[in-house]
Amino acid sequence: MKSLNILIVEDEILIAETIKLYLQEANHKVCAICISYDEAITAFHLHSPDLVLLDIRLFGEKSGIDVANYLKSIEPKSLYIFLTSQHDKRILDLALKTIPYGYIAKPLQKETLWTSIEAAYQLFTFHYKEPEKIEISDGKENYKLNVNEILYIQADHVYSHIFLEKDKKLIIRKAIQYLHDLLSPTLFVRCHRSFIINTEFVKKWNREVVEMSNGTIIPISKSYKEITNNKLKD
Repeated sequence: MKSLNILIVEDEILIAETIKLYLQEANHKVCAICISYDEAITAFHLHSPDLVLLDIRLFGEKSGIDVANYLKSIEPKSLYIFLTSQHDKRILDLALKTIPYGYIAKPLQKETLWTSIEAAYQLFTFHYKEPEKIEISDGKENYKLNVNEILYIQADHVYSHIFLEKDKKLIIRKAIQYLHDLLSPTLFVRCHRSFIINTEFVKKWNREVVEMSNGTIIPISKSYKEITNNKLKD
């Protein structure tokens, strides 16, 4: 996964330093280590971390739950995971009410830390990430398209027909390979030399064809069969 900028909020310095080493081993960056509510809020606004690792018990009167409630109250939304050895059900219930993206019990294992961070980050970006956009031109007008609106793309010699939601279509004088290079492989797959499909709009498929959500039937060619089926299964 990508390298993240992470804020550690943990009042036991030795544990915090160990966590820092684990994170650096996974190619993440630690922007700060904080031991209290006030330090955490200040560091959060100073560094704008991608993720906050948050112990429930902190130095001072306020806890990690107070930090989480603060993060929950502001925009844009923030990603945080609790780290704790706390077993009090009442405290755990209060922590879970903040709707964290993860909860890791101490003593933690570095592999658990890594996988929890990756899962939390993917879930968070799925919920809150701004839709990806691409900029293209039809020769006269320039367009900034939200990729989530693209159902599929069909090649037509030197042109590409871009089929969008709500029965809209855009024709540009660009080869389909040009668009293929622009689009995220996480969302799109080329199933035929003449077609690229958005996997989010696939209604059903077999090894020969794909049916899109608007009813369009698109062929899967032999050379793209394996990659298409693997992508759709994922």
